[in-house]
Amino acid sequence: MSTSTCENSTTLLASAIRKTSNELVAELSQFTGTEQWYRHSINRNMRYTDGVKFFADEGGEQGAYWFLDVVATEYFRLQRKEPFMVIELGVKDSRATVVVTDGNDNIVINQKVDYTDMQEGSWRFYLTDNVMLLPSEY
Repeated sequence: MSTSTCENSTTLLASAIRKTSNELVAELSQFTGTEQWYRHSINRNMRYTDGVKFFADEGGEQGAYWFLDVVATEYFRLQRKEPFMVIELGVKDSRATVVVTDGNDNIVINQKVDYTDMQEGSWRFYLTDNVMLLPSEY
């Protein structure tokens, strides 16, 4: 088997296993509360819930832990001024926009991401009390 055939087979397998946007939305909606807290590996002060871990595991072709890294390293510190934040990740055509608001639609940060393999859609999270969680887990 040639190298390109192996790479094509791997790509097909990854895309066959990857959840669609609708599947991810449906599965994320099942999370209410959390049974376990996870600590972020870079910023040990940030914790996240079962639902956020599921999103990070299932988002994109290789996971969406990059998004948790961005939250932990760039947005987490903003809790000093904004104790409750809504973080919305919007994805379309392999590009993303991250909008962080104070929960009252006042924009704190608006950031563009030039490339992502994350499923298209709008993904919403809360960040409060050093915890990142899904709205359904609040």
